[in-house]
Amino acid sequence: MPEMPRKPTKRPTGPILATLLIILVVGLFLGWGYFTEKFPLKPIPQDTGFETTRLEDKATEKVELQAEKIPAAGGDLASLQAEHGETGPVPIQENQCRETADKILLFFEHLDRQNYIREYPIKGSTLDHFNGIASKLIANPPVVTRETDDLFAILNNMAHFFRILGPKDVLLIKDILVHEREIIEPTMALFYRWSELESECKDTDLDLSLPLAGLYEYAGYFTNTLGGQAYLFRREAYLRHLLRYYSILIIDRANRADANRYGIDIRYTLDSLIAEIQENGGLVDKQAYLENLMRMQKRYQAELGAKQ
Repeated sequence: MPEMPRKPTKRPTGPILATLLIILVVGLFLGWGYFTEKFPLKPIPQDTGFETTRLEDKATEKVELQAEKIPAAGGDLASLQAEHGETGPVPIQENQCRETADKILLFFEHLDRQNYIREYPIKGSTLDHFNGIASKLIANPPVVTRETDDLFAILNNMAHFFRILGPKDVLLIKDILVHEREIIEPTMALFYRWSELESECKDTDLDLSLPLAGLYEYAGYFTNTLGGQAYLFRREAYLRHLLRYYSILIIDRANRADANRYGIDIRYTLDSLIAEIQENGGLVDKQAYLENLMRMQKRYQAELGAKQ
């Protein structure tokens, strides 16, 4: 008898469709995230009024963020730790509070005078506005642990700043990073120093709170999540190195304050950042950063062993 033609066996389409859907969602989301972070910025003025390594004391602006050399934050871990590995807290001099606060205030006063800042609908001073930004971010931290348990947690983390702040504030921050490129490094050192000092500084005019608990969430985000790594990958090398550097310092502070509640291990991040900074230039205080990181690396190796 002639064989009856067999009907082709239908393969289950559910898993295939689910896989394609996930790929499509991730692809669209990545494309959207890339697009939203690549809005064209306004052209950089030819003369920003700053030299590469030092802010000039201009008669019209008198911005003196670097009137004195600002040491790389974490130098000898001096704010919380004595030299030569001693663990006792270093007494904070009253003038350190005032000098750090005054330089940060000068930075925001400088921003208030910039034409590109005036194009944004900011109510009040830039200091007031950035206090609002900091409050939003601290009140809405990213997912730091078990991020990979949920696809949408990863996607949300990848667009964290855009979701929490919205497009206008994201563009404002990017515009500042572009126009103030020459002073970002010392300014980040000032902000980090203030985060160490603020709890002891009672008599200053600076109303800016950078609590360790809030900073720790974002340090964990940059060092311990796919979303944070994706964010850093899209940044310029100098900014990526600075964000990772300060994240390491913050987690180290959390370790010493018994506040590393996620148990984040920074040994691998330490090793990789040291290698990256050694291979790449672009940071004014490169040598100071490397010395701080290597000192910390030796301490963690002595306490915990090398990361396998």
